[in-house]
Amino acid sequence: MSKKQKSKTGSVITVRALCDRCKEVDTFHVSVRDLLPHIGGLYQFSTIHHCKTDNKEMIMNIVLDRNFSVRQTTISPFVGEMFEGRWAPEKAKDIKFLVKTVKNADQAIHGVLSGKQVIVVGENKDKVQKMVHTLELFYPGRFPSSIDWTEETIKDKKIVGTSLELGNQYNEGVIVNLETQKVLNGTPSRYCKMLLPSLLDLGSKGLISATKIKIEMLIEFARVLIELSKDPEIGANSINLIKMDVSPDAAELIIDIASGFDPSVVGIIKENWL
Repeated sequence: MSKKQKSKTGSVITVRALCDRCKEVDTFHVSVRDLLPHIGGLYQFSTIHHCKTDNKEMIMNIVLDRNFSVRQTTISPFVGEMFEGRWAPEKAKDIKFLVKTVKNADQAIHGVLSGKQVIVVGENKDKVQKMVHTLELFYPGRFPSSIDWTEETIKDKKIVGTSLELGNQYNEGVIVNLETQKVLNGTPSRYCKMLLPSLLDLGSKGLISATKIKIEMLIEFARVLIELSKDPEIGANSINLIKMDVSPDAAELIIDIASGFDPSVVGIIKENWL
């Protein structure tokens, strides 16, 4: 991928990027405050590009330097931006529902972000379905892999809603039990635990959509970690580059997200994962 042109007007920048697959130049307008950090003090953002070669929407990841000039662009169907509507203002009520209903909700969020199968079980079908749709907010992809209610054992969906009886048939995965209000087989996450109060605060201010930026940042860092770990000249050192730009708690979660998409990452970075 290569850059074409960049212009800046106030707090909104205009970026023109070339897709090497279809050779089409796309123009994007993005607010400076929506840019995400990238390793080495650079910036990045992701947007939708309709690739004429593939005849489908792809994710264009664009890296900018500190002067907002394009340094690199990549096209990938890997992970995409969240639906804008997924973080609509009314979703603030869903976050309150999550925190009120599940005591260790951070483990449920971690399970979704890290690509584990999360099974929501309960006697009240409506509550189960609502919890599934709430957890979809944190799904690290454009289209959540979920089914909000089933009376069968499902293995090919990441978020599943079902009854208590059927929930007992799942030997693996993270179990969100709405009757006991606890998460079983989950992994505690300090970052997710700190994220929840932030979500509630943003929701009370009508700024719940700002949360998607934090989620996108984690996902993009995970994507970068995977790409860098495959580079022969970087390899295991890729995690050290990530740690330079994020907190230790965020780095730990980013590793889990990356390994959820590509388990080989853990083996590559194991030497420097301390």
